[in-house]
Amino acid sequence: MSCAGARDIAAIVATRASSRRRHHAHGTAFGVDDRTSTNSVRKSTPSRRGDACARNAGAFTKLIEIPVARGIARAAVAPAKKFFLDGKRATERGSENATVRAPDTDRAAYDAAPMQGLSGYDVGEVPFVMQAVCYYEETLDVGVLERGLRTTLGKYPMLAGRLDLRTPGWENKGVKLTNDGVPLRIVRDDDLKFADLPQDYASETRRFLDFSPWIDVMLGDAPLFTAKVTQCAGGGSVLGVCMSHAVSDGQGFIEFLVTWAKASNGEVHPLGDPVFDRCLVAQPAADMSVEEMRAMLSKEGFDNVPSAPMLGTALLAGRRLVPDFLRFPAGNRMMVSISEDNMRLLREASGASNDNEALSAHSWLALADLCQLPKGTPLEHVTVVSGRGGRTGLPDMYFGNAAIGVVTGRVSVGDYSSLAEVRDGLRPGFTKAMMRRNKYLMLTEAAFRAGVNGFDFDIMAFMQGQMVWCNNLVEIYKKLYDLDFGGGGPTLALPPELNDIVQIQCSRPDRATGTPAGANGVEMFINLPPAMMEKLRQPAAIERLAGARDIR
Repeated sequence: MSCAGARDIAAIVATRASSRRRHHAHGTAFGVDDRTSTNSVRKSTPSRRGDACARNAGAFTKLIEIPVARGIARAAVAPAKKFFLDGKRATERGSENATVRAPDTDRAAYDAAPMQGLSGYDVGEVPFVMQAVCYYEETLDVGVLERGLRTTLGKYPMLAGRLDLRTPGWENKGVKLTNDGVPLRIVRDDDLKFADLPQDYASETRRFLDFSPWIDVMLGDAPLFTAKVTQCAGGGSVLGVCMSHAVSDGQGFIEFLVTWAKASNGEVHPLGDPVFDRCLVAQPAADMSVEEMRAMLSKEGFDNVPSAPMLGTALLAGRRLVPDFLRFPAGNRMMVSISEDNMRLLREASGASNDNEALSAHSWLALADLCQLPKGTPLEHVTVVSGRGGRTGLPDMYFGNAAIGVVTGRVSVGDYSSLAEVRDGLRPGFTKAMMRRNKYLMLTEAAFRAGVNGFDFDIMAFMQGQMVWCNNLVEIYKKLYDLDFGGGGPTLALPPELNDIVQIQCSRPDRATGTPAGANGVEMFINLPPAMMEKLRQPAAIERLAGARDIR
């Protein structure tokens, strides 16, 4: 079915809800963009290319396509579901469970519900989950949260649905718009005082999340978004949220949370309603076969890496399969604060034109030194580039996966000895990444459709942690501090613990001085193999990463 061919299905979806719900300015009654595509809303019907796609699918997605395997997976995941999603901690009291659904929309049986389609890139992100935890000194009003979430699900109905990965072929996978709802759990912790909350993502902060096991999400048995409110002893609250990466990347995740906070105050998102149309993303030609896509990818250097050795390499490096798929253990990453004074020194030493250039040069040179790798060892620099914004980019409110890792420097240890040299070496790569971002999005989509473990970067080096993968999220995650549900914004917002080797966030607010978030430099999170992190936790290494010594 072509992009235009799915309009009939979109009309059916709109008809089902038109008598119950007002038509939004930028979407149908189910929140589907008016420019509906093949990948926007479709029936779950096999295509002629389904078998080929199934053979080339990722191992876990392929297993979900087999009925017997689904049954075995359900049995295996039951204990994990009880522990991560339903398990109570000893100090929690008075658990209340609410299920929040999109307003004025009936629940639909799973098999009969219309489907919100996903892109090949989305399907490739199915095993991953994003999280955020926010601390509120003023106790959150749960009624306000629930009403705001209900309104927001009217614009994001897929988050009240469930995944359907049963039919082979990426084009037959999506989210069933069942309106089964989003769980909102409220607990009291009589032994936890607001002043004693942990100040960084570590294993103890998992208690603030209702974390759906990723296999359960893949089976369609678990929600795509969960929210948990922990009420502290003596006042104050913690809001913990999780979202499946299958429906969006981090930017879409944050804009959803902003929409929720705005709705809780009777306001709308200043950027408008979400956009779901996958046909807006650059993609391979509709008639391109798997073999043709693989040939195109190979020509661009996206050569396939077999899944078994890639998985083995990841596990040997210390990555886990549960609860986070192929991530280092919770609490492995380290936060380093780079003050505004030290940022100024880095900008001056590197001659960078902006903070991102300075931080990219600094993180590469510091890690090249501190990781003690032999001279000549490949150490690629990779930058995560967003496909949104600008004259040629996607809408800012695009809700889907649209960020890609692009090599901005195919370099080795010893190639550069100063920040200025690193900056000069990476600058052409930054220009290329921005100018060709739509092409990289298309190639990434082709890789997932063709079942190729191939990217612009060396995926084996990434799994080993032998790469400087930089994701600068300062501006987007600063919005976490704007999540005001009626009693003020959070005093601390702990951003998602992603797979990034170097993740850059805005500085946290200083309650003592009243300094707002982002006013005193940045926080740089380093996440390398556990054995390598031991070297980086030494006092001298932390000072170097913080820009406080050995700047050259």
